[in-house]
Amino acid sequence: MADSFADAYFRKIDQEKAKEYTALGATEMLDAELRSVAEVRKGGYTPQDASSDDITFKRGEPLKREQRLRFPYEVVLRSREGVETTREADIELAQIQGAWKVVRLGVRQRAQ
Repeated sequence: MADSFADAYFRKIDQEKAKEYTALGATEMLDAELRSVAEVRKGGYTPQDASSDDITFKRGEPLKREQRLRFPYEVVLRSREGVETTREADIELAQIQGAWKVVRLGVRQRAQ
């Protein structure tokens, strides 16, 4: 579940697809992002236009916190100019009505 969300959100830049894997706060976050890009999308700029094969991610070991699972990720973006930017992501899952869903996402720039 966490990998599918990460692929949709980070690699494909497709908030609508990523929403399929979310609940609670993560869904609210994606709804806000979709509102902020609505004008750009109306102009014909699609997630396929924004996506990049130059984005890779690697999942770390999961951590259990109460009834939730947290997955740390390293997300690396390589620009066309060859510049690498690394972010650290924290994807938290919880069981919602018997299904695991992403309920929180934290992303921060890695200090260089």
